[in-house]
Amino acid sequence: MRTTIYLNFNTPFTTSLILGLLLFFIGLNGFTQSREFLFNSGINYMLVDKEMAIDQFTKSIALDSNFSAAYFYRGVSRFKLGQYQKAIIDFDKVSKLDSTVNVVHAYKGFAYRQLGESELSLESFSLYMDSRDQLSAVDYNIIAKVQMETGDLTGAIASFESALRMNEEESQYYYLYQALYGNGDYQKALEQINYAIDENSEFYGYYLNRGNTKLMLGNFESALGDYDYALTLEPSVPDSYYLRGRALDTLNHHNKAILDFNRAIELNPNDGTYFSKRGNAKFASGNRDAACLDWTIANNLGYYEDFNKIKTLCE
Repeated sequence: MRTTIYLNFNTPFTTSLILGLLLFFIGLNGFTQSREFLFNSGINYMLVDKEMAIDQFTKSIALDSNFSAAYFYRGVSRFKLGQYQKAIIDFDKVSKLDSTVNVVHAYKGFAYRQLGESELSLESFSLYMDSRDQLSAVDYNIIAKVQMETGDLTGAIASFESALRMNEEESQYYYLYQALYGNGDYQKALEQINYAIDENSEFYGYYLNRGNTKLMLGNFESALGDYDYALTLEPSVPDSYYLRGRALDTLNHHNKAILDFNRAIELNPNDGTYFSKRGNAKFASGNRDAACLDWTIANNLGYYEDFNKIKTLCE
């Protein structure tokens, strides 16, 4: 036997019950919509107003303190505004709520790098790389650059070599060259800068770097040839004259070196290094007073390497 229950909508109790249930379900639905609405509003604001995006994500988080996506995008917005410490706090929260969001480690790596925290940056990038099934040349380049910043040149060389195996191009040869040169592996560095020049023979900077490497290998005359060619490609860079002048001075061609240092100073009169090296060349050529003047100017420009020379050699 089926029993049918009829509600009398005219009683105060029934009316209150229905109204209460209706408000309850509207409240639940409103909570979901409000959280998602605020989150989506934040996403839309990210391109045009990151401060407003942060405000929307914060309001969304206030409704749901475990909303990992809102923490993530608020962290990204803060990162792009240069609020690196706050961004790191958000990314740490994401990791606690959802350990599968591995990209936060990359963002933290960049944030720590901007804060000058190279060790923490390397730690974060390493976590990011460990989480990836397949690494790209870009991944290896990122970790290599941070390794260089922390002084791990051997690790940087290995990472750049991995990137090069994936992407043989001009920039990769140059990255590896820098790490090898910094590590004192000048012969291997020379090989890499030669590869870069083979890819782009019109960039003056590669010839300057090759000249520097040849100097370290004792190939002074060949280094001069590279500096000469760099100047034919781009005659307005003061460092090119400075580097050639330094090589000439090493070869005891002091007067020629002075001419190059003069030109470097004409192009950039605010670099104390140029005055310092010109002073050395002048002193070597027998002009002590002129050397002392250059050393003094270098000192006034904040280059203090010659301070003892001023005290001991100059009146």
